Amino acid sequence: MKKQKMKLLSCILMGIGSIIGASVFATTPIAIKIIGGNGIVIGFICAALFVFLRSIPEMLLVSALPANGGSYMYLTRLVHPLMGAWDAFNELVVGVMKIATMALTFSTYFCMLVPACPDQVAAVACIVIFTIVSWYGIKFSSNVQNICVAILLVALGIYIFGGWGATVVSFSEVISSTIQIGSLWAAMGIMHGSLIGANVLYYSAEEIENPGKNVPIAYLVSTLATAIIYAAVAYVTVGVMPNFYEIDNLATVAGKFLSPAMLLFFVSGGALLAVVTSVNSAMMMFSRINFAAARDGLFPSAISKLNRHGAPGISLWVNSIIAIVAIVAGFNLDDVVKITTIPGLLLLPIIFFSIFMLPKKFPNAYKNSYIKTPHILNCIITVVAGVMCVVLGSYVLFEMEPKNWITMVVFYICAIIYTIIRRKYVLNKEGYDILEKMREPYEPWYELEEKAKAGGKS
Repeated sequence: MKKQKMKLLSCILMGIGSIIGASVFATTPIAIKIIGGNGIVIGFICAALFVFLRSIPEMLLVSALPANGGSYMYLTRLVHPLMGAWDAFNELVVGVMKIATMALTFSTYFCMLVPACPDQVAAVACIVIFTIVSWYGIKFSSNVQNICVAILLVALGIYIFGGWGATVVSFSEVISSTIQIGSLWAAMGIMHGSLIGANVLYYSAEEIENPGKNVPIAYLVSTLATAIIYAAVAYVTVGVMPNFYEIDNLATVAGKFLSPAMLLFFVSGGALLAVVTSVNSAMMMFSRINFAAARDGLFPSAISKLNRHGAPGISLWVNSIIAIVAIVAGFNLDDVVKITTIPGLLLLPIIFFSIFMLPKKFPNAYKNSYIKTPHILNCIITVVAGVMCVVLGSYVLFEMEPKNWITMVVFYICAIIYTIIRRKYVLNKEGYDILEKMREPYEPWYELEEKAKAGGKS
């Protein structure tokens, strides 16, 4: 059976749906409290510019060498297996925590509609439902996503256009006020995470038609469109409620200018669908990373199994079960947003090292890729993006409490111990070294290289 793949329009809608979600509904109030109401619009604009810059290295990689598993595959095959293992563990915790965070955000809005439903029950139900959706493969997931995104955009349009006339602070006042640079950087560190959802496409490249071309296009279009929407949402939010320290969620703001019926639609068609579209895409993204790592032996081999729909079913359920355990155990939403932002910023430059290896290992595929900027320019952009990631990550780090970074350190120590034990176990049981397995050539890339060398199109 021929494997079904996503087309460009579905990729764009998947990108928009994965960006808008827990991000705008959960992160915006947090970012407002860090930067202040008058800095939130500028903050989102700056965050969008940064996301474009920091995404260029990833787009260069996927344009030349598309692969499911994204960063893990590039690090293990182009840089060093240990860097790939580090990334796999990083994405494991970030993925699980993001899914849990999104599910809890879903429960916040769902319980406004059904007050009798406990928060944890709603969050767990959300995870289970979209694990089942993802189980049926990327085509089914993308169809569900397309419908949800269409309704979501209508709901956000109602919030923006309905709230614009109810603002008590002018747009010029919001964007012209003095902003503290330190607070701006810290808020950008939080907000950048709310604009990078389209990288789900980067991690599922082999399930997309013509990924070398369609992934970069879809990424840029969906990120630009979402940044404009975010800036408008941010202005309406602080324009309606300039006492921003009282903003816990956007439904509180919407309640000040929408009728009960429109508020109900905003919560159900906007907030709820925004979050589930992010959950849907996160399921797809992080399960592919676990799948690629399990294929090399870093994680149990069962996680690398595909079901009859072409989806990594066991990998999906592993992420979901861990996220459910985290929800039942209870954790603070603000802490989780900060903890999961740090690895994405401070460790991202490691992935960028892959760019410097492209001309050496796959010169023809690199030269023949859809993005044809000079290598020296790509290297300069990569260095700048890496420095900015470290700077932003440092500012977010200062916003964290000791318990946050202690938790991170403990996790990475456990990951190192696990890798040592797992390597020894696989060597004794299966007869191969997982680190050497991670170095093995990825056949589809060599096929692209040979095709490009012979003058074909990749």
